[in-house]
Amino acid sequence: MVGTAYMTRGLQLAVGSSKRTITERAEEMGHETDEIPMTTPTPPSGRTPDAESEPPHSPRPSQVHLADATPPPPESPDTAGTSTPTIPPDLPAQAPLPLPRAKKWAVVIAANLDVVTYFLLFVLVGIPVYYSTGYAMPIQLTFSILTYFGSLALPPTWRQFLHPVLVSALFTVLGIWVIGLTRGRDLDSTLREYKVGANYARVWNGSHQLPGAGDMFSTVLDASIIALALPMYQYRRELKQHFLAIVIPNVVVSVASLFAYPWICFAIGITAERSLAFASRSLTLALAIPATANLGGDANTGAAVAIMSGIVGVLIGQRFLALLRIPEDDYVTRGVTLGANSSAMATALLLRTDPRAAALSSLAMSLFGAITVLFTSIPPIANAVRSLVGL
Repeated sequence: MVGTAYMTRGLQLAVGSSKRTITERAEEMGHETDEIPMTTPTPPSGRTPDAESEPPHSPRPSQVHLADATPPPPESPDTAGTSTPTIPPDLPAQAPLPLPRAKKWAVVIAANLDVVTYFLLFVLVGIPVYYSTGYAMPIQLTFSILTYFGSLALPPTWRQFLHPVLVSALFTVLGIWVIGLTRGRDLDSTLREYKVGANYARVWNGSHQLPGAGDMFSTVLDASIIALALPMYQYRRELKQHFLAIVIPNVVVSVASLFAYPWICFAIGITAERSLAFASRSLTLALAIPATANLGGDANTGAAVAIMSGIVGVLIGQRFLALLRIPEDDYVTRGVTLGANSSAMATALLLRTDPRAAALSSLAMSLFGAITVLFTSIPPIANAVRSLVGL
């Protein structure tokens, strides 16, 4: 992240695009008015406009005595037999009126419609299908989604350290393990049922193998990666202006990661197959799997390090850039750095906070992944990387 950030920032300063970035950010934020009325003319005689609107104070003291201004207390019926009791005024009606119980339940259900829907599918579809036929996809899929909704319910201060993806993944593994034990299946067989490899491409090609919950999620993941092209098209002008600041850091960092990570991991004692998987550490999962396969690395390790790289980048990325003193209005450096190092998770975060930086992050992560997959597909380069780990 340090190398990507400073390289991108330096290229912007070299080509003179940093000042254009600040101007574009000002146009994006809109025109803001100063809250302090510095340009309001001061009236003559030194008085403020508020003082002119107030009525003049009389120099004569008030002639109303406190005893005359205070109303007498109401007489009690016990002390004055001829007086009538004082009736308190009617209280105003409650506004707004309280909702009936049926409408309260309707509001709760509407606010949690997704949770209620998946819970009903878990109870009415997943459990009966699993214990009657042994097919685990419905119960594992709905359970994974429910755990993700539960992780989103954590307080915001907790989510700064406990990312919803990490929390939901942990409880999903524990939950489907317990569900598998009820049918006498161990963790390995349960995880093999979770992802059997029957994705949409195999199903469309005529495969009769039933997909698992992981295959459904991988299919949705591929579609979401393609959907990231929409912000890139929306900010295509910015992508053209900062082409060099996007391409050069991605090429340099991708080549450095391809050769450096396997060698360092193997030198500290990690096995050769797992060391090769670290070459695709910064890639999104859809591209990390083929890149790891091209090198002959461990696919499970490649998927784990790719996901953890995205989670760590989301948790500490913004603070790390602030520590490096990257300006907040430099959306180019922020987008390229987070996209190249934290892939799709960082891009999803930027879509909510900075759409323009998200567009550059989408292009950076796509370019970074494409370069890595391209280099691993060339046999001489792949053999050179494998030789670093003794293969």
